[in-house]
Amino acid sequence: MGNHRLLASLAVVLLVTTGGCLGVLLGDGALAFDADPVEVADDARSEAGYETVAVESSTVNRSFAVAGETREVSVTNHVASYRRPVDLEPLGSEPFARVSVLATPAVEVGGRTFNPVGELSDRELALRLQSQYDSFENVSFAGNRTVEILGEGRSVSRFEATTTVAGTSLDVDLHVTKFRHGEDFVVAIGVHPARLDGEAARVGTMFGGIEHRTGE
Repeated sequence: MGNHRLLASLAVVLLVTTGGCLGVLLGDGALAFDADPVEVADDARSEAGYETVAVESSTVNRSFAVAGETREVSVTNHVASYRRPVDLEPLGSEPFARVSVLATPAVEVGGRTFNPVGELSDRELALRLQSQYDSFENVSFAGNRTVEILGEGRSVSRFEATTTVAGTSLDVDLHVTKFRHGEDFVVAIGVHPARLDGEAARVGTMFGGIEHRTGE
């Protein structure tokens, strides 16, 4: 469960679905949409036992032909990723528990939102992870719970799946939440081995510690 692959999967949610949507934006000059920074607070990360892997931004630039003119559109996302080592005999202690948080701009023009992430359900996000993450198989919905994130109760969906690590089949849980906050959509995904007690609670602590600094 390489963390860079989970991050890539989160980014793909935006990249593979945006083409064609931004093409409806009319006007002159370049358009730039920047998400506000997102990360998990240090105290929540420490309580859950996670370490920071990366807190970074990525910018996607696209050109669209609109009414015979070329329009440049720039979208900047922010992603924070974390991991926690867990002991899985006979595999030993490895950072198999992962949490990643994505902030992506809603791309709102004239009261309309053009970022298709806003239309995706938790299930659709989980299935997109399955399609982008080669080792995820048999993703199935297992239930919902509510976690207080950024001052509001947010629905968090849990999905069961299987993966292969060092030739060994492993059952995993995926925790997915997505909501609008400020001018961005925030997506958080946690992945951990299913057979470990207390991991879902740790993910809840991480999600509850999300900080999204709107207006910066």
